[in-house]
Amino acid sequence: MIIILKKIPANTSDYHIETFIAPILKGGLFSASGRIENISFWTYKIVQSNTVEYYALVDIEPDSVGERVIKRLNKKPINGKYIAIQEYHVRHWSNDKRVFKSVVDRGKNNKRKADRRRKIIKTEKKSRVEETRSEITISSHSGFWTEPRDRRTK
Repeated sequence: MIIILKKIPANTSDYHIETFIAPILKGGLFSASGRIENISFWTYKIVQSNTVEYYALVDIEPDSVGERVIKRLNKKPINGKYIAIQEYHVRHWSNDKRVFKSVVDRGKNNKRKADRRRKIIKTEKKSRVEETRSEITISSHSGFWTEPRDRRTK
């Protein structure tokens, strides 16, 4: 299960996330123990307001441990800031109701005057899987974007 830690402090590192999640991963008498498979950091620069937000994606195995992490650590502080933790769902452009099949459908059912999504520049920094910490700019967009392929499956 992939969980997302939303709006984390800028100085958060792998070590901070591992020590934040470690007590829940241990398990107990009636609960399974888990492990962190991967950690990646995302930096979102919001174009309209010129602000920066930081997120972390943590891949936890098995899924039952991921659910336990969400349940116990949601709205808890990391590095002095309270954060939200949720399960991460990959969105795909073909599932978006705003993508219309034909030109005729565009005007008929479109009640939105403008797109409500923020214009962002997304940067991903991988860690825990790769030894080098490289910054890669994934997209600069005002519309849809897709997730990069998993680099472990090359």
